[in-house]
Amino acid sequence: MAEKKNKMKKLSNSILSRIYTFLGRTNLPYFPSKITIESGNVCNLRCPLCPTGQHDSSAKKGFIPLELYKKILDEIGRYLRLIRLYNWGEPLLNKDLLPMIHYARKYGIDVKISTNLSLKLEDKDVEELLRAGLKVLYISCNGASKETYLKYHVGGDFGLVTENMKRLVQKKKEMHGCRTKLVWLFHVFKQNEHEREQAQKMAKGIGIQIKINKMRPDMGKEIFETIQDALERDADWIPGNRKFLVCPEKKKKRISCTLPWTETVINWDGSVLPCCAVYSETFAFGNIHRESFAQIWNNEMYVSARKEILGSKNKKNTVCHICKSTGYLHSF
Repeated sequence: MAEKKNKMKKLSNSILSRIYTFLGRTNLPYFPSKITIESGNVCNLRCPLCPTGQHDSSAKKGFIPLELYKKILDEIGRYLRLIRLYNWGEPLLNKDLLPMIHYARKYGIDVKISTNLSLKLEDKDVEELLRAGLKVLYISCNGASKETYLKYHVGGDFGLVTENMKRLVQKKKEMHGCRTKLVWLFHVFKQNEHEREQAQKMAKGIGIQIKINKMRPDMGKEIFETIQDALERDADWIPGNRKFLVCPEKKKKRISCTLPWTETVINWDGSVLPCCAVYSETFAFGNIHRESFAQIWNNEMYVSARKEILGSKNKKNTVCHICKSTGYLHSF
């Protein structure tokens, strides 16, 4: 009976989200059904287009405490359909990752993680990760050879990554009923554009699904600048085929970005942000350590951000105002 009630809450929450987004209301009587909770912003690699890889000091570094994570889920878990347990770091470095996945599953929430997988894993680690009940395990690997891989994944180990992929695939085959989807993410840059077909062949040989993703400019700066400025600065990374480059949506929409109505991001330190493109807690709309999520979700910052996107008068300048002023409007 309780499980049925939770399913109904998740369904009604999702329906309300669509209705209130369509109506353009700024005070919302529901919680987001999808949420990003950053497991930590610490990483073992030094990827050049990521602020963590650049050693950007504008955000404090750490891992989310398990008790804080449980506090979030105890408040809004019964409304959530999906948690992304990653943002600006490597989730497998968080020692509490498995307990966090298990706790989400108690609320019937699907969980996704994205990992560089350039870590030494014991056999028991591989099995426990697959038994945890993840919906999707994304593996970021932007190369089909050691030389190309290292151009972006600085400090990584291509052989270790591909070996770990094979081990995950093999272990999943041995575990009857394991539903975790394994997906190799291949982001296209100028440096690896020529290896797309090779990566697809490798994925087929390993037995893993591969997804060819578009390139994003410097992820910590993208919403704070015009797309032209970003393209000029990151010209050395831009693929020859521009269809593999993420650009802001050019079509005119009534609501150009719906994220403040449908999703939210909670970083490891409790900072609540409107989307995953915001790196620093400087732009937070509130903090879970000091307030409940319910208080933050409809506070002056969130309401002003929604009004700004709608083109209505508002009282506070937020990061959404900056995003709109640069013409970015994070809509992909």
